[in-house]
Amino acid sequence: MAKRKFYVILNGKAGRRGLDFSKAEIEKYFKKHDPEADVEFGVTERPMHAAELARQAAQRGGYYAVVAVGGDGTVNEVVNGMADTGVTMGVIPNGSTNIFCTTEMKMSADFDEAIKLLIEGIPVKIDAGKVGDRYFIWMLGVGLEAKIANEVNPKIKKYFGVLSYVLAALKQLPNIGFQVMKIVMDDEKQLTFSSLNTIIGNATSFEGIFGIKSRFSIKDGFLDICVFQRWTIIGVIQLIKNFIMGRRDYYRFTDRFGAAHVRTKRLTLDTVPNAWYHVDGEVMGQTPIEVHVCEKAITMIVPEKVAGKKATEKWRNEGVII
Repeated sequence: MAKRKFYVILNGKAGRRGLDFSKAEIEKYFKKHDPEADVEFGVTERPMHAAELARQAAQRGGYYAVVAVGGDGTVNEVVNGMADTGVTMGVIPNGSTNIFCTTEMKMSADFDEAIKLLIEGIPVKIDAGKVGDRYFIWMLGVGLEAKIANEVNPKIKKYFGVLSYVLAALKQLPNIGFQVMKIVMDDEKQLTFSSLNTIIGNATSFEGIFGIKSRFSIKDGFLDICVFQRWTIIGVIQLIKNFIMGRRDYYRFTDRFGAAHVRTKRLTLDTVPNAWYHVDGEVMGQTPIEVHVCEKAITMIVPEKVAGKKATEKWRNEGVII
């Protein structure tokens, strides 16, 4: 195989000492797993800079992969630079929250294992969602979940990760409110709900405040819409308990929230009153919104167990990405 070249994007918020340490660790493990690998670094300086760096790298070409180092927010930014370029991206999970990569894509947050995956993993084509001009790879949330995310203190999130969302959720308990929500889907079918929270998921697991599981794939060309229409004290207590215990199966309790589920490729969504929405955990604004799926917009290196037998064999035997 020809010498592989990687462009690695680091979060500038880590500070000089943190960046120097990360660069040294990354170079060490690349040398361990592929001594011939050529590694270049880009460092972010402002919001959405990772998207700019990723897009510029994709345009320059010549890279085996453009790699995001960070949490869900950094991954989202890199996705926004890589979408529809045809260039492969990889991830080294290293943020305060890494739910999409570690839960959905089964990646390790250990530098050694993550870099081994970049060398030995399987590139596959996966879908992305898009709202306005912003892509998302995991989920979009409307209502209480985004309202809670909007209240999260960044300093607390940096040190306590998911627990910061629990604290913000507790703060919102006295102010839980509903919206009247109208959804118009691609087949012009209209649905009206009284909604506490709505998730528009691209992935199979939506491990947010109301995390659920879908039996459908991140490669199926559809978005999953899950509308929560009621809540109970018992349900909220169970969700908070499972957060604190670090469990990833709290989707089992969605029956306590009266969840309705539909699937579509495109939708418009409006609420009364206007509701906050977030993409991949970052609050973007308020409704109304238009959302659609972008099929196979991202090429990402994933473990064999995520890629599946067919994709693995195509890549290993023919060098073909599916």
